[in-house]
Amino acid sequence: MEVLILGTGGMMPMPGRFLASAVLRHHGRATLFDCGEGTQIPLKSSGFGVSRFDRIALTHRHADHVTGLPGMLMLIAQAGPRPPLDVAALPEVCDYVRGTCRLLAFHMEYDLRYRELDPKGGSFRGEGFTLTYRPLAHRVPNLGFRYEEDPRPGRFDAARAEALGIPEGPDRSALLRGETVVVNGKPVSPDAVVGPPRRGRRFAYVVDTIPCDAAVELLDGCDVAVIEAMFREQHVEEAAAKMHLTARQAARLVRQAGVKRALLTHFSPRYDAQEIAGLEAEAREVAGETEAARPLARYPVAAAG
Repeated sequence: MEVLILGTGGMMPMPGRFLASAVLRHHGRATLFDCGEGTQIPLKSSGFGVSRFDRIALTHRHADHVTGLPGMLMLIAQAGPRPPLDVAALPEVCDYVRGTCRLLAFHMEYDLRYRELDPKGGSFRGEGFTLTYRPLAHRVPNLGFRYEEDPRPGRFDAARAEALGIPEGPDRSALLRGETVVVNGKPVSPDAVVGPPRRGRRFAYVVDTIPCDAAVELLDGCDVAVIEAMFREQHVEEAAAKMHLTARQAARLVRQAGVKRALLTHFSPRYDAQEIAGLEAEAREVAGETEAARPLARYPVAAAG
């Protein structure tokens, strides 16, 4: 599992800084979180194939989070026929996507499946994961997301298997699946060579909010989280008025929730690279697990154990 950062900007794309968006890859498939204007450009630069996308998860209807969808859907269409693509978003955002596709009438050799998300929050199961969403505190209805992998099998003890005479191949695979096998006429149960199940890896995407309980719930115990840090502390009053986070507020949420690694994003267009370095420093004074996300960087999502 890994996170690919496509952009880190808020409000509008800037030269050298595309709008905040991230891709989560899991077992060869992928979820795109948000799609502001021009998002297909860094995606093409990354070399990440659009054929891997299973779904696009959208937080809310503000332009810097959704207006890149027409271009992205056209880019995906260029890859040719493919399975249906899920759009997971609030009903009003799904209406925007439907209306845009109808108005532009561009050709797509694939279907869009709309999963209209309850503004009050909820979750749904996918293949090997659960995607949880909760309403955040912003000027319009807005959702944060938490992607949690199903529990993983315990670690296989190859040395113990060797001692028991279990050959490499189908028998070891069966034990990893939780099946008992017969070796030299004796049954061998999985717990003889397989450790206890390990928890699944956890990722969260939390942008456009002020500090709230829902943000902490989504971030709780995550291995990697992408979290907004739009303002430096000197602009804390503006952050409150516009219902965004400062870097220090984001870091407090990270520390409270026990996030192992937090990637700061959605920076105000007023900040240059030096200002963003200062913003990162402000966050790290509160939580050393925070860092400014780097566009086109890939971050592994690894759980302990």
